[in-house]
Amino acid sequence: MRLGALATAAACWWVIPGSAIDRAAFATVARAFANPPLFIAGHGTLDAPWRLRTFAARVLTEPKQAPLVVSLGDDPHGFFQSSPPSPIDLAVILTNFQRLGAKRATTAAVLAWSAPDPMGLAALDKVIGRFDSLVMAAPLSRGAVPEPMPPAFRRASIPVASMHGDPAALPVVNRIPLPGVILGGDNTRAGFQVLDSEPESKFTPLLARWEDRVVFAMPVLAVIQQRGLTTDGVVVRLGEYLKLGPDGPTVPIDRYGRLATPLKALRAHAQIPAEAIIDSGDELWPKDAPQPVVLRDDRSAAEPATRAFSKQLPAVIAAIASDTGLAPARAYQRLPPALEFAALFVLAQVLAALCALPPFTRRLAYLTLASSCLAAQCLAAASACVWLPGLPALAAILAAWLLARIIPLTPIVLRPDAPRARPPQQRR
Repeated sequence: MRLGALATAAACWWVIPGSAIDRAAFATVARAFANPPLFIAGHGTLDAPWRLRTFAARVLTEPKQAPLVVSLGDDPHGFFQSSPPSPIDLAVILTNFQRLGAKRATTAAVLAWSAPDPMGLAALDKVIGRFDSLVMAAPLSRGAVPEPMPPAFRRASIPVASMHGDPAALPVVNRIPLPGVILGGDNTRAGFQVLDSEPESKFTPLLARWEDRVVFAMPVLAVIQQRGLTTDGVVVRLGEYLKLGPDGPTVPIDRYGRLATPLKALRAHAQIPAEAIIDSGDELWPKDAPQPVVLRDDRSAAEPATRAFSKQLPAVIAAIASDTGLAPARAYQRLPPALEFAALFVLAQVLAALCALPPFTRRLAYLTLASSCLAAQCLAAASACVWLPGLPALAAILAAWLLARIIPLTPIVLRPDAPRARPPQQRR
């Protein structure tokens, strides 16, 4: 009995930490003292303990994280060649981005023309290729006839299999509903601007599923570009968080891949008309403005969804980059391995001693021990931020109970009326 309980506890102590069972147990215990939703990181091991974050008492978006915006307006004075701007106009704007020192840029304006000038397209393509990196945007939708994923979207996506959670809840897309969208070459990454197939919601969508890949909203890619990160390091836990790399911000998301924190109105760090950068001096960009610069579509003739996206773009980027929607993470350390194993060894001795009790008393003792283990687990986590080996202890108790049912045991019964053994009579 003692060896069976100890062997079970040791096996679970070795296998369970960091497993899905251990994570579920930690989440269950955390709900006893923390208000959901819970954002859990770590692996439950000595080197990488469980880390718990919850919503901050006050969600404070940092205004300094709002982007510098170059605005494509209505151009009432006819400054550009055409309205909306033609490819050659966009080539001139982006050339001046580079003149002003922007090696990375983000365009929230969708670059799409049904019958563009080939010379203008060639000039635009050449200018796009001179950026170190350029994040672009396009609307996505779901149609009866799917289209292959453009390379710019594929480069900025991650496999569905790398996510944690049920991907069936994510919005599904399979096409760009606009003809002639320009997405650049190998130095560009593309994210969605709006999801045409999804109803309007106060929660901003950040993820969508295209084939066997997960594509991101353009603001997510803008923050990834700003921090110098890559999508390879993005961790997605649906219903919990979107983490933009090991040192990147953590963004709370719901199970539909939408931003879970309230979105507060926020103005851009600075807003510069696109025509102002054509003949401006080299000091046009504010010195404290975060990079990269964002080109935004502010035309009154733009689609309503595009105007709504442009209006909330600074707030979304700032909310993702601020990393202030969540309270600071609390680490739940484990005890030293020798101490944990010693506690399990003592438990095995106690379980072996309980085997001598009558069946009903023994079962009651097992139940009391299990309840005590659960109470100690919750109390240690809530008050001392310590994660005890509760699951191995419960496994040992269960093993002892099963062994007691399988192996016939003779309980010790002391009755007051039992006859006492007489000493042997001495021969006379």
